[in-house]
Amino acid sequence: MMTTRKQDERTLSDSFSRRSFLGRAMQIGAAGWVLANAETLPGQTNRSRWQIGCYTRPWDQYEYRVALDAIAEAGYEYVGLMTTKSETRLVISVATPIEEAVRVGDEVRQRGLKVASVYGGDIPVAQSLKAGIEGLRKLIDNCAACGSTNLLMGGTGNKDLYEPYYKAITECCDYAAARGIGISVKPHGGFNATGPQCRQTIEMVGHENFRIWYDPGNIYYYSNGELSPVEDAPTVDGLVTGMCVKDYRHPKDVAVTPGTGQVDFPAVFAKLRAGGFEGGPLIVECLDPGDLPHTLGEAIKARRFLEELTGQKSQNAARPAAAPMEAGVGVVDITPPMGYRMSGYFHERLSEGVSNPLHAKALVMRQGATKAAMVFCDIIGMSPEVSRAARRRAEAETGIPAANILLAATHSHTGPLYFGALRNHFHEQALTKHGQDPCESVDYASALADGIVQAIRQADAAMRPVRVEAAVAQQQGLSFNRRFHMADGTVRFNPGVLNPDIVRVAGPVDPQVGVVLFRTAAENAALAGLVNFALHLDTVGGTKYAADYPYYLEQDLCKTLGDDFTLLFGTGTCGDINHIDVTRRERLTTEHIGRTLAKTVADALAELKTAAPSLAVAWAVVDAPLQTFTADEIEQARRDIHKVGTQELSFLDQVRAYKILAVQWRGGSTLPLEVQVFRLSNDVAVVGLPGEVFVDLGLAIKQASPFATTLIIELCHDAPGYIPTRKAFAEGSYETVNSRVAPGGGERMAEAAIGLLAQLAPTKSQGS
Repeated sequence: MMTTRKQDERTLSDSFSRRSFLGRAMQIGAAGWVLANAETLPGQTNRSRWQIGCYTRPWDQYEYRVALDAIAEAGYEYVGLMTTKSETRLVISVATPIEEAVRVGDEVRQRGLKVASVYGGDIPVAQSLKAGIEGLRKLIDNCAACGSTNLLMGGTGNKDLYEPYYKAITECCDYAAARGIGISVKPHGGFNATGPQCRQTIEMVGHENFRIWYDPGNIYYYSNGELSPVEDAPTVDGLVTGMCVKDYRHPKDVAVTPGTGQVDFPAVFAKLRAGGFEGGPLIVECLDPGDLPHTLGEAIKARRFLEELTGQKSQNAARPAAAPMEAGVGVVDITPPMGYRMSGYFHERLSEGVSNPLHAKALVMRQGATKAAMVFCDIIGMSPEVSRAARRRAEAETGIPAANILLAATHSHTGPLYFGALRNHFHEQALTKHGQDPCESVDYASALADGIVQAIRQADAAMRPVRVEAAVAQQQGLSFNRRFHMADGTVRFNPGVLNPDIVRVAGPVDPQVGVVLFRTAAENAALAGLVNFALHLDTVGGTKYAADYPYYLEQDLCKTLGDDFTLLFGTGTCGDINHIDVTRRERLTTEHIGRTLAKTVADALAELKTAAPSLAVAWAVVDAPLQTFTADEIEQARRDIHKVGTQELSFLDQVRAYKILAVQWRGGSTLPLEVQVFRLSNDVAVVGLPGEVFVDLGLAIKQASPFATTLIIELCHDAPGYIPTRKAFAEGSYETVNSRVAPGGGERMAEAAIGLLAQLAPTKSQGS
């Protein structure tokens, strides 16, 4: 094998002797000047205008799509593919499969950009000349596959590799030209640190498809600030086909936004234009470093600088291309151990098995510099302590702002009882009786926070470009308002099936099923679906953990959308809604509800409309007054709590005792109601609300929303009990007895949500 390789090298060397290598320089003199001033060359499609772009390098601590998003958002027309966060540290390299290069090109075009240049790193000439040629051809093929018109080479500072490196280029110039790819070398240290050295390299190769990609910042950098690019630029007259727009700050710093350092760009530009560089790519390579918003700002600043320098605006500057959305999903099992207390009712229940597991399901989204996350947990409610801890940790570990993270409970009544006044009561009873609490073998609150953060991390790591589709379906016959006007003039909740004293229902239902589907951009596969429906998750009962009807909803949707599909179920405003039809003795089963909803969602898939992504988040906190109680009422509640779960106290008196102590346990005089609004597109918004919200409030928000599709999710971040309307407070019954907030708090929260929706609403000029 070694013999064959040496023979190959000798054969190639014979056809490219040192004499012929140097001698070919004499052949390009006049021809090179003519070509440099020609209207078109390989590597540039239109020399009559400047192609203002930016390389991926300023974002190379991120995956390359982040860079593309930012470059598009900054208003550039062109992109240069260079360094990125990957195994090779490059977007395109010799090791890049051709299929991946095609995908990269698709990603670029999806953002309204064009590839002006690819820096592909080294070629394997250290192995052999043949390997170098083969590697370079792979790079050229990858350039063509991603839509680039230029392959940028860095040259070599290794004297032993100097000749084979440029022999490989010579052998591939025709190959590249046939594919519309120009090859260029930039000042990059070693034997091509200055203009004269680059010129000598061009003349040594002696091919019209090999030119210079000028880099004024590197002229300073590799001369330790001693050689000015203004002086150097005339040495490359007639050979420049593009430029790395790079500044310099002494000593040895090129991480500088162009126009803020030592390079005299107007003078350099004038020299290059005088030498024949009258149009072509001007690609920003470096920016002042910082976080994503800072880098985006610097990118915009650099674009504007080039527009002033050239007197030409980027065609995308006036209307920056909307960056595509990326999304990822993470799923973590949060099922507690057997024997843990279960939630949902005013008596102690210990778990005895698992009907189906409980999960924390996270969706992380990113568009441009904006990141957001939504997490849906199969539990009755989210304690504020867990919410705060999980959001802080997720922000620290993923960079997603805590305010951009929604944590929602589905309100399953067959999950763990891990917080609240009732849990505290049972816990204290156990300590008194046993000296310990055998039901709490784990710190579930900490485990839940861990699971939420883990799900967010998984989703963040799995992000990929997605398309967003949305629709609203109608679902009848599953949800029923549970409050009724009775013959005695009162309002009662759940008065019983076929109760003859029922006069009329006291409130509406929300029949809308909101559907937002996330499909992978490359494969068009269903990644995740956010489904929103207003119906209490209290259809199972018993002592086995269960996710309630969304479990069957997901099972059936996977049959339609694929096994990799993940359902994200957001419970709508259903504080006064359940599944009991009082006009029929038959009660709807959990499985029936889930599968019926699945059919409704599946039928709606044909009605899904693509929603152009426009990710943004807004939030507000409403300080709603808490209910107040006298010292006697509080003391009575402390006595009555010991009767919870017995026949010694009426149900509503048990509820009242629990509620009073819950308010005391929380402390303070106001209840902070955090309201979040996520804009997914100019047509789609998601509202997150705390508590069990009455359906009238959700309907009012939807009616006032400027978005065609508005999903409203309750029980986000906190579980402060029921949030009734003023009307319901006047009527009374269970939900108002079990409410902590004073009358009017729900309306104030709804008003805040409507205001945030208006804040994020698209302007008429934005369209859809």
